[in-house]
Amino acid sequence: MRITRVFAHRVELPLREGTYNWSGGKSVAVFDSTVVGVETDAGVVGHGEVCPLGPFYLPAYADGVRAASSGRSTAGWTPP
Repeated sequence: MRITRVFAHRVELPLREGTYNWSGGKSVAVFDSTVVGVETDAGVVGHGEVCPLGPFYLPAYADGVRAASSGRSTAGWTPP
């Protein structure tokens, strides 16, 4: 079994409650989430999701997840 495709999609998740508030007047109404998928030549497909706690907590995290899961380093890899 070999990985044939890795993909990541950005998904903006609006908060059902309207906003999430931090101290210092910070708030967020939409979380920047990422859904990652992995496909293999055996037809096995897996999905995962990463949703950091808004842009004030580790602001580069969401973009970093998408860059790391671009698939360039994992395509062709054989899982154990």
